[in-house]
Amino acid sequence: MPTLNWIGKDKVINHHLDVPFRTLDAQYTFHAGPRQAEESAGTSLSDNLIIHGDNLEALKALLPRYEGQVKCIYIDPPYNTGNEGWVYNDNVSDPKIKRWLNSVVGKEGEDLSRHDKWLCMMYPRLKLLHKLLSEDGVIFISIDDNEQASLKLMMDEIFGVGNFVVTIVWQKRTSPDARKKISSGHEYLMAYQKNATTYRDVFNLLELSDEDRKKFKNPDNDPRGAWVSTDCTAQAGHGTKSQFYSLTTPSGRVIDLPDGLCWRFTEERMKEEIEAGRIWFGQDGKGVPRKKTYLSERHGKNLWSWWDNKEVGHTQEATKEIKSIFNNSGVFDYPKPLRLISRVLQIATDKDSIVLDSFAGSGTTAHAVENLNRQDGGRRRFILVEMENYAETITAERVKRVMKSNFTPPLAVTNN
Repeated sequence: MPTLNWIGKDKVINHHLDVPFRTLDAQYTFHAGPRQAEESAGTSLSDNLIIHGDNLEALKALLPRYEGQVKCIYIDPPYNTGNEGWVYNDNVSDPKIKRWLNSVVGKEGEDLSRHDKWLCMMYPRLKLLHKLLSEDGVIFISIDDNEQASLKLMMDEIFGVGNFVVTIVWQKRTSPDARKKISSGHEYLMAYQKNATTYRDVFNLLELSDEDRKKFKNPDNDPRGAWVSTDCTAQAGHGTKSQFYSLTTPSGRVIDLPDGLCWRFTEERMKEEIEAGRIWFGQDGKGVPRKKTYLSERHGKNLWSWWDNKEVGHTQEATKEIKSIFNNSGVFDYPKPLRLISRVLQIATDKDSIVLDSFAGSGTTAHAVENLNRQDGGRRRFILVEMENYAETITAERVKRVMKSNFTPPLAVTNN
């Protein structure tokens, strides 16, 4: 397996073990309504947390209670564009690392080691996030092209190549940047499971929209109801000998396979599907066979790795959302849209999941958790960590305002 090396890697591989355990100091508890009675297993709705402090120390502080308990992790770390000014301040007692402590990471020409610093910053945090993730859990990481390749190799090393799920492409813009000949209109969400070998099927299907349902028709009055059709062929390289044969349509037309293709089903299975009325040959019975999929049998919609902005929102939408919450004040740059994080939670959580975001920013993840709970009656809990000073004035304040709009679980704000 290819591995990634960088300056300081040998000093941070086990740095998460050296981080001291600290206690979380509760500052206050916010209630949007009457306190609910504690549920079974000793959990209560007040288990929502917003932690103000360094996320490395916060993640270590969460381990005693939450190790192996978090169903879904979403993080939006610094993209390391060179313009962000994030600070590398982990207390690693090595001369090479010490030279970087409390130094602001700048542009490539000003700081040739900023990629090394980014990797040193991310590695121990990802190690702790791996420990916190449940065996059937999934982590999603937002990133762009500055560190996408490095992140993939680092995640392969920490989470395992076999636990890689997909790199989702999110269309973040609605139109190209007119100032550039080629402008970037996308970012990525990289997804890994904790244990894909044991928990292969951990994702939920999405609900079919009205637009999806309109695609189902019933031109042959099939008693099973409306359906859509899909191709009955497959790539020849994936087929067995029993999938290569000539097929006769109900009208008597003989169809031979084109080069490079085989039938999706064996000849015996195809005959059974035709007799059951689940294969469509067109109105005249002469067409190439297509497999029927019935609306009554669809429990939801599968996803693919392209998420367009019409479905999950875009950067302008996210800016409008945060402004609407804070009365049109431009309080936060580059928030993620609510619909984007909601999509992550829809496919990766159940109604009782714990959701963790250790680069919480404006608090979109908590907002999405609360909205989804209201929609499906769930009791998902969130844990946010934010080290910047706006953790109280923006992150926690947004969540409080969302909670006040309708009763939702109480929130505990802590420092570490």
